Amino acid sequence: MKRIAISTAFALTLAAGAALAPTDAHSLTAPATAGNGWKLNSPRITHIDTKPWVIAFHDTTSRTKLTPYLRNTAAELQANLGVKFTVTTRIVPVTRGQCVRGHVISYRYMSKPDPTRSNASFTGACGINGAADGAYVYINSDYWLKTRNFSEPVRMNVIWHESAHAIGLSHPATCPRDRYGRQPLMCADTYKDLRTRRYSSFEQTAFRHLVTNRTYATVVNR
Repeated sequence: MKRIAISTAFALTLAAGAALAPTDAHSLTAPATAGNGWKLNSPRITHIDTKPWVIAFHDTTSRTKLTPYLRNTAAELQANLGVKFTVTTRIVPVTRGQCVRGHVISYRYMSKPDPTRSNASFTGACGINGAADGAYVYINSDYWLKTRNFSEPVRMNVIWHESAHAIGLSHPATCPRDRYGRQPLMCADTYKDLRTRRYSSFEQTAFRHLVTNRTYATVVNR
């Protein structure tokens, strides 16, 4: 069983089911892992399975501060992926560089979690045989300082961005604009680019591929 930890970063400046079920792997093309405005953390994570996910917290401070935001995040992920995401009161302490497993995403709220980049938030995501399996997410508490003048929508978008990393999305190679002139949420490189929005059509495309790639993975891993 192959287990790999991956790490992605989001700094301000930010850096940082299938319709067919073939029985023969040769009848399937390789899973799609990138496209215009979206990218998966392939080969580490190429798909998401059907197991439910739990959102937990490093400590009680993180739980108190982030729970209201993560209820929105969980609803968005569940709607896009068709997999259950539940915000719990569980405390799951995290350490940078150590996997969180078992379909758990644990969030830590702290000032300057990356000492080399004071404006950064970041995520470490883990996969097993290409399936997303768990993650830790560090959210920089400095975004809530009055002197920083960050709006609530920007803070929410940071959390959405990092949460998408947690289940397998990466920074895309291309940053097109949709019909509203907006770039992908996973493409933003400054907080001013985020504005007010949920996951864009580009992230929604990536989410669909996390689901449809499950069929390919099921066949080749049998």
